[in-house]
Amino acid sequence: MKKNFSQVLAALCIGCAGSASAQAQTSPVGYWAFVSYFIPSGAQHANQGVCFKADNTWYGTTQNWNGDWFQNGSEFEWYGTAPIVYNGQPVNIATVGMSQFAPSSMSGNYAEWIVPGTPPLAWDKHYTYQLVYQGAVCPPPV
Repeated sequence: MKKNFSQVLAALCIGCAGSASAQAQTSPVGYWAFVSYFIPSGAQHANQGVCFKADNTWYGTTQNWNGDWFQNGSEFEWYGTAPIVYNGQPVNIATVGMSQFAPSSMSGNYAEWIVPGTPPLAWDKHYTYQLVYQGAVCPPPV
């Protein structure tokens, strides 16, 4: 009887460990592929790599940009800055992406604009985007 109980207990523990590793991802932490599309045409704009870190920061793995992210329930927002050259001058653009969190693929709206800026902004671009989870290990920043 004791042997059977031990075997059942061991089987249950193995089952618990297996189901814990199979649970769905609950945060965006990890490496994601980012693809953006122009509004309103829908034409593809950019492919980038993005790493969301556990300290609520993120960085680009294919472009020099970075910032912070937060998750409130299923709402996911990430924002930051990127240095660019515009009309021959170095400037910074502000960025923001908003979506509903999903463990393997998210899509939402994304915008970029020159900072500081006074309307009408010389650079004010709007996109839709998709993030596709690539894995827990991130490449280094650019």
